[in-house]
Amino acid sequence: MSRKISIFLSLIVLLAPSYYIFASLEISEIMYDLKTGSDDGREWVEIFNNSNNSVDLSSFRFFEGDVNHKLVLAQGNANLEAWSYALIVSNVEKFKTDWPNFFGTIFDSTFSLSNSGEVLTIKDDDLLVNQYFYKSSSGGAGDGNSLQKINPVRGSEGSQDASASNGINGAWVSATPTPGTENKVVVLPSKPRLLSSVPTSKSNKISAEDKIVRQDLTTVRQDLTTTNFIQNAGNEENNNSYLFAVILILFLGASAGTVYFIRRKQITPKPGDDFELLDE
Repeated sequence: MSRKISIFLSLIVLLAPSYYIFASLEISEIMYDLKTGSDDGREWVEIFNNSNNSVDLSSFRFFEGDVNHKLVLAQGNANLEAWSYALIVSNVEKFKTDWPNFFGTIFDSTFSLSNSGEVLTIKDDDLLVNQYFYKSSSGGAGDGNSLQKINPVRGSEGSQDASASNGINGAWVSATPTPGTENKVVVLPSKPRLLSSVPTSKSNKISAEDKIVRQDLTTVRQDLTTTNFIQNAGNEENNNSYLFAVILILFLGASAGTVYFIRRKQITPKPGDDFELLDE
């Protein structure tokens, strides 16, 4: 009995690391429906080794639906390093035409993905490693995007990206293709609500300037009032001078007439003064 238990425990110890590795190898990105041109030979699937151990993929197979395909190494190393990516492509030449700057690991596996969706599976012999059922309603249907699984990428020191803290860890999203690189979703910060269209410091500055302007306007009004008063006073003085001159002229004219009349009245002609004697 004790021998059976020992054998069982030994099997657990031997199989546990392999199971952990397989559980950490996953399908991470799918390009199944391109935006321009034919999809033939241009489709690809990305796999990610989400573990601290390397995985030899030479014995693995790729299934789309019920059809299985061998993985033939076309570029890179069949031994996928920890926290690394590899691509399974339908046609290496066409993939390199679309992505000439990709230098990562590539496996050739002739297949054709359905544009409406299907089940994709990674197996090692008969052992199911990872499986995902994609649908066109999930995104990436002829819009230039791919379907991507957002994972927290942990390195040897246990670092983690911002995806997990954003609550989207493990979610599948439609985004710009990132073959062979980390899938990330850019979370745009919400637009700050403006409490005032003018900053406080600027508002204080404007208030000070406005106060100065009001003071200047007050001074101008006072100056205008003083000027008008002086002008009015001057005009009133001139008017009084004119009136005084007119009165003086009238007074002098009346006085002269009166004197003339009085003198004229006082002269009494003598008898005979009103006759002129003519010489014969």
